[in-house]
Amino acid sequence: MALNRRQLFLAAPWLAIGLIVALLAFWQMRAPEPARAVQCPDLHQGCSVRLDGRDIALGVDGELRVLKPFQVWVKAPGARAVQAQFTMAGMDMGFNLYTLRPDSAGVFRARIVLPVCVSGRRDWLMSLEIDGRRIELPFVTELS
Repeated sequence: MALNRRQLFLAAPWLAIGLIVALLAFWQMRAPEPARAVQCPDLHQGCSVRLDGRDIALGVDGELRVLKPFQVWVKAPGARAVQAQFTMAGMDMGFNLYTLRPDSAGVFRARIVLPVCVSGRRDWLMSLEIDGRRIELPFVTELS
């Protein structure tokens, strides 16, 4: 059965929408860019990393203890969005995702409280996402 001109004209927008949806689905399913591993020997003193041509500084204020608030700060000139997620390798630690907000000086900050690991582990991985690019920093919490 052949389509006439009117049917083709009516079907064309739906075909275009279908193509756009398929392209968006493909774009979302593509493999994410791997995170860049960063070593920061002392998060209290902070450290720097170059990311996409920008110098990023990051660190923490306060004691790195579970169930005790500390602050993560990130200086990322020109950044629009910064998030921090905290995980442990091979351990489900629940939902620990924080959105950092810029202060009056443009430094992104968030107050963090980490849960207790029932096995007693203290080795954490902080994943920072800055405008869609990720860096990962391992750290260890202090004994209570």
